Amino acid sequence: MNNTILSITIALIFGIGTFLILRRDIIKIIIGLSLISHAVNMLIVSTGVFDGEKAPIIAEGYHGSGSGIIFTDKLSEGILAPIVPPGTETPFVDPLVQALVLTAIVISLATTAFILILAYRIHEEYGTTDVKKLRRLRG
Repeated sequence: MNNTILSITIALIFGIGTFLILRRDIIKIIIGLSLISHAVNMLIVSTGVFDGEKAPIIAEGYHGSGSGIIFTDKLSEGILAPIVPPGTETPFVDPLVQALVLTAIVISLATTAFILILAYRIHEEYGTTDVKKLRRLRG
């Protein structure tokens, strides 16, 4: 995917989320927070994008003629693939980025569910989800 299109998409989602947060309805605010969360996750994943030619798949034996990359796992000897000769650079995806975003998605889902339950209880108790009306009810 083109980096410019990805950047514009992330900016657009972030902008829509910011616009929704500034609304008066609690449900729109919750949707805006969710959109901003997704935009941040997309931004984090886009920093770890693999743009090389070889996929980071580890298999046994020698891969590619002349690539110089040898994939041999020998746990008994403490060798973990890939084994790369000195002077050879191999661009691979950083799995830490994906793990962090997966964790952020799960936390975001739980937080969004909790906030939606609170919004439902507010609507049930006061009959409105308008922030200004709720502020007037407080006194």
